[in-house]
Amino acid sequence: MSENLKVILTGANGLIGKALTLRLKDLGYTVVALRSRTLGPNGMDGASGWIDRASLEGAHAVIHLAGAPIAGRWTKARRQRITASRVDGTQLLASTLAELSHKPAIFLSMSGISRYGIQREGFLDEASPVSEAGFLGKLSAEWEKATAPAQAAGIRTTVLRCGVVLAASGGALKLMLPAFRLGLGGRIGDGLQKFSWIRLGDLVELILWCLRCPVCPPVINATAPGVVRQGEFARALSAQLHRPCFLPVPAWVVRAIFGQMGVETLLSDLHVEPMAAVKAGFRFATPTLDTALPLALGE
Repeated sequence: MSENLKVILTGANGLIGKALTLRLKDLGYTVVALRSRTLGPNGMDGASGWIDRASLEGAHAVIHLAGAPIAGRWTKARRQRITASRVDGTQLLASTLAELSHKPAIFLSMSGISRYGIQREGFLDEASPVSEAGFLGKLSAEWEKATAPAQAAGIRTTVLRCGVVLAASGGALKLMLPAFRLGLGGRIGDGLQKFSWIRLGDLVELILWCLRCPVCPPVINATAPGVVRQGEFARALSAQLHRPCFLPVPAWVVRAIFGQMGVETLLSDLHVEPMAAVKAGFRFATPTLDTALPLALGE
């Protein structure tokens, strides 16, 4: 059924894009990485408004993964790059899709759980009130809004609000591993903040499920059901590596080194549940940390 169906990817060279490309090809899809004028990772130039429009014609689906990394202190210039890559790039892509002669049937675009804010009590699902607290809260609001032209043009559009992606080959886990392998890992702050995560393999399968689901919800929380506290995660990772877990990183150190980026990511406290996907029939292969970590360390 998927044989020769053309799927366009932005961010195809990133952590998620590489894994997703392999799975799509295994399933018989024709995968096209949307190139940019400079062959860069974003697949387009949001600043100038240039996009390879011809390659988008006739696609079955477009999966938009591109975005500048958020790690590092948020200088004014970095904030501008992050915003341009997500908001301007998504606006350009969605507007272009809406104008095509042969529009795709499906547009999937990434977002983040920061759409719910920085710190919230209780668990959050897709029906929970959203927030524009902090830089990432405002960014994700504009990021999601930028998909509107595609939806208005009749393209089935789904936004995936992603938690921390666990894979040893990239992202947050790759950054943590050197310290934890040396036995220097530990909780961040008091370790009580909720840690909403998803294993890379499950995220890829969730994206594929959204691609093939005949009636996919417009918003999906891309997080595993087994949310834990950050201190629990640190202990579980240390145990998996057979290393001690005793060196905490105080919250004031996080703020001093990383500034607002640390507050909104490392100290964020959000219990986000994937209710829309689960209710619609998606099943996680690794819904809990004890099942996910062994596989994530090999991904």
